[in-house]
Amino acid sequence: MPKTFLYASASSEHEATSSSGDEPLKGPASDHRDKVRILVIGRPTAVNRVISEMSHVGFSDSIEWSKPIPTDRQRESMRVLTRYVFADS
Repeated sequence: MPKTFLYASASSEHEATSSSGDEPLKGPASDHRDKVRILVIGRPTAVNRVISEMSHVGFSDSIEWSKPIPTDRQRESMRVLTRYVFADS
């Protein structure tokens, strides 16, 4: 797995993000890190299959992804994975 990804537990993620969750990370625990969101959008069975395959190759664990979020299209949902990466200096 690429070493640029940082993993955070739910408690440390809360400490490292702003109240809105959309502002750049600040503070000693988050220096030089950026928040990145990865989206998978499609039919729920296809989305789950992609997430399962990503888990199988070691990219992410299935439990790291959000619960399915409906989109404005019928039979379509999305799931989100939030990661932190080292920022370019």
